Amino acid sequence: GVCFPADTEGVRSTSAFGKEVFSAVAAALGDEPLAQAIVSEKDWRHTYNAHMLKVFEAQLRADPAVALASLKKGLEKATAMDFEPKDGTPAVPLAVAGSIDVKPFGTWAIHGTGNALKTISVPYNGSVLSGASLSFQLDKWARRGTMEADCAEAIKEGVRLDTFKGRTFILIGAGSELGPLRPLLLAGATVAAVATRKPQRWAELIEFAQT
Repeated sequence: GVCFPADTEGVRSTSAFGKEVFSAVAAALGDEPLAQAIVSEKDWRHTYNAHMLKVFEAQLRADPAVALASLKKGLEKATAMDFEPKDGTPAVPLAVAGSIDVKPFGTWAIHGTGNALKTISVPYNGSVLSGASLSFQLDKWARRGTMEADCAEAIKEGVRLDTFKGRTFILIGAGSELGPLRPLLLAGATVAAVATRKPQRWAELIEFAQT
């Protein structure tokens, strides 16, 4: 693994990386004003989507070969920027950092002891919906426009938890509060969970997986 390089204050900025990459793409499209606007943006975290939309629009207007070349320039910029291997060695270009032999990730297999759920239950408006009642409510939400019809159908399909058992899901950011780790485990799925080194968080996830 590698880390984004730290600045003089020890901050590892992913925004700086993104700005450099998309600026290179814009420059390759011949849009220097856009490239400069991206580099000078002070609030990239909240405004990057507007800049990216302009980049995509410029690619659509460009010759296909030029659009493809701009993407390659972005990749070249990304792999040429310095990153820090996690073994503490000096920063090197990303293209090199990924090949450095560093300490591998720690892995462990956790086997649950509980029974997999057979259906989904959803608390709603003072009651618990499942089966026909959940299907009825999903159709009602779809008719009202609360959700898209295909979303309702997808949830109905997901209600059949027996389809998850025996399948393996690779989950990046397994410690996320809004992530699907717990529902997948409850459905009996096997999860290859990848998360950062936070002992307390891992302890909670392991305890949940065991039960």
